[in-house]
Amino acid sequence: MWGASAARAGSKLKIFVSHGSGKDAEVVEALSVIKPELSERGYDVFVDVERLRVGEAWSPSLYEEMYLCDAAIVLLGPKTIEGSDWVRRESDVLMSRHFVRSLRTVLPCFLGTQDTSLARKRGFGALLTLQAELGQREKRPLPVGQLTQLIINWILDEFAPVAGPPGDGAFHAWTKRIAAFLRVARECDPSSLEDAAIALCCSKYDRMHMRASIGAELFLTHMLFRAGEQVRENGNTELPASIAALRPSLGAGQLSHVVAELLPSWADPDVASNFAPPHPPEEGHAPCLILLRAYGNWAAEQHIARALCNEPGSFSHRSLAAHGDIPLDESSPYEELMDSCVSALQEVFEMPPEMGLLPGMVGPRRRRDYLIINARGHDFEDIAHVVNELHDKYSWLVIIVVCPDALPEEKILEDLNLSHATLLAISAQLERDAFSFKQTLHSVMGMAS
Repeated sequence: MWGASAARAGSKLKIFVSHGSGKDAEVVEALSVIKPELSERGYDVFVDVERLRVGEAWSPSLYEEMYLCDAAIVLLGPKTIEGSDWVRRESDVLMSRHFVRSLRTVLPCFLGTQDTSLARKRGFGALLTLQAELGQREKRPLPVGQLTQLIINWILDEFAPVAGPPGDGAFHAWTKRIAAFLRVARECDPSSLEDAAIALCCSKYDRMHMRASIGAELFLTHMLFRAGEQVRENGNTELPASIAALRPSLGAGQLSHVVAELLPSWADPDVASNFAPPHPPEEGHAPCLILLRAYGNWAAEQHIARALCNEPGSFSHRSLAAHGDIPLDESSPYEELMDSCVSALQEVFEMPPEMGLLPGMVGPRRRRDYLIINARGHDFEDIAHVVNELHDKYSWLVIIVVCPDALPEEKILEDLNLSHATLLAISAQLERDAFSFKQTLHSVMGMAS
């Protein structure tokens, strides 16, 4: 996979711009447009001279930026070619990364000159080779001529918009995980992203971004999330068809990861935020109890994943199915429910089977702990006693009670010492649409296995 910098979870894509520190007017003009426009599109733009101190021809700290960047732009004018040693050094470093496939995109742009013989003599031969390759591309070739505006437009067309929710680093890390799989698909088949966008019924303008060298995968990921949200808005979505379009370019395991990442996209993020209370719990606050009007435990599980941006290793959970009609033994319903919860918590807290939940051995950790109880077949008074007893021992545990019938009235909750509970509801129509969405995605995934 291209780019070691892809592992920087939660950070913006970093663009390194090498130029001649104001030596050429055309370069200055291009930079004045490119930098703010790329920043507006969601990129972290670093210009080389920002780390150069007065009197320095070269700064070792630039190496860090060049080895962290996701793409690079090299702006060269005649004066820069003739008199800037540091730009030549930067181009050497950037092209060495490109040659060993750790930097996918380097965009060389010669401005204000058509004579590249001096550039070759000055050590920019590798960039000239790359420029020739870009000029011969079938899609989006380097423009002929030296009109600065043409080259500016060409550069900007290489970068798709990637801005997500402001300040949401966890969501950006989530989209980057999905984009990494889309990058694999694109390397297998360069037209795969555009095929997926067509299946998603994207506009012609949005489909054009699928040809961008940088950000196309992230842009498509945002479009896929938007398609998942359509399940909540109108019950219909083209997301399964888009995933099906990626099948030829991804292995079954890779496709299953993409499906698992996108499945929670139907859940309302505002509702889901209730499933991620402050962690660890703030002192003096009541333990987190959620009463969810829904039929299936899976709906609660999807809201947990949506709340935590499906971050790997961010939570541990177990679900208790609805109570059966035939008692398993002579225990009372309360005792049976408590035993089932304790057995489930053994797995939630990842305790060895022989050890049990020994006092002092279980406590809050970085990973969040969830227990989901389906209320069907249980007396709500028994559920209340179990919940209160568990929260007395494990105050950080998030307990979700899925209620297929109506939620308890406020007076009942007060009488059972559950007035701190958060009451949420999912409409039957939405749950049905979301379940159909889940089944369709799984059938698409099954076709690839």
